[in-house]
Amino acid sequence: MTFAPEVLAQGDATERTVGEVMEDIDKWKIPLLAIGTLLVLAILVAGGLLRPGGFEKAGLRDIGPLAWPVWLFAALIVLLAQSSAQSILVSTGLLDKFGGEQGLSAEQASIVIRLAGFTFGAIAGFGMLYILHKSAPEGGLRVSPVDLPLGLGCFVLAYPLVQLAAIGAVAIYKSFQDGQTPDPIAHDVLQRIHEQFATNTQDVWTWLTIAAAVIGAPIVEELVYRVFIQSALLKMLKSPWVSIIATSLIFTMMHRAVSKDGVPVPWHALIPLLALGITMGVAYERSRRVGVPIAMHMCFNALMVTLTILGSGEPRTTESAPQREGARQTERIPEPRPDAEDPDPKYMERVP
Repeated sequence: MTFAPEVLAQGDATERTVGEVMEDIDKWKIPLLAIGTLLVLAILVAGGLLRPGGFEKAGLRDIGPLAWPVWLFAALIVLLAQSSAQSILVSTGLLDKFGGEQGLSAEQASIVIRLAGFTFGAIAGFGMLYILHKSAPEGGLRVSPVDLPLGLGCFVLAYPLVQLAAIGAVAIYKSFQDGQTPDPIAHDVLQRIHEQFATNTQDVWTWLTIAAAVIGAPIVEELVYRVFIQSALLKMLKSPWVSIIATSLIFTMMHRAVSKDGVPVPWHALIPLLALGITMGVAYERSRRVGVPIAMHMCFNALMVTLTILGSGEPRTTESAPQREGARQTERIPEPRPDAEDPDPKYMERVP
């Protein structure tokens, strides 16, 4: 099939025009985000939330009937339920049955365990909500279908602040690394999705990984951090803002501490997580609805997964990222055979 020169020339002009538009958007990204953040802050000030006693005037969640150890106990129950998935699947032999005669690979087994962990944690979390709601009916423990659009709207409002935090974190990182750009994919799960999607978009295991990241993780994490831990801190500290910030710091540092293959989330990626945590905490205290921070978290993870998938077709190297260099140096990885035209599959395992 051949194309006329006029058509080819027109196509080149179109590509250049699109490229110029994208450059203009990128050029105005920071000013637009700054304007959006100022507008959101103005809305919060006008609504009284950023004024002293703003939460009290808007109405606090009534968690008084329950002592703070009860809320922490609820968080502990969810974490224990989530962590028990692996031992239950292995001891009952269910993990072997999933793989059939061929069995599961290590990656597939980890996906099954992750999904089971989120399922167990969600069941335990909603069970605790049901129990605690009887003692604290005004404690913000209800879930409603209206939470989803409310959470989506809150995420739209929070996005400029979160994105500005991410841009600022990258700028700080580059200033300390002689202008070196950090790895754009900072989370281990996103790294796996990137590599799996680049080779096979129809792989059911990739989609299960995406489901765990977009649905499972937000439900369990928000029940643990925003609902139970934030309520415990609010009961202890008597201050909504202090409890929100303290919970967000715990939420952020847990993403740093809980890593896979010895590769924690790099510090520059923690700053937007902190901003996200604060906005979700504010949204929860203001709306007094469990589903709002869960929906916000789902939107954020869905956006990150979408950006990862869109970039899966582009070649990228992670060797330049210092946070991954240290992990590679500590792991023992067999060297590829120099005489092999195509590396053996065991040498193709990803090192995040």
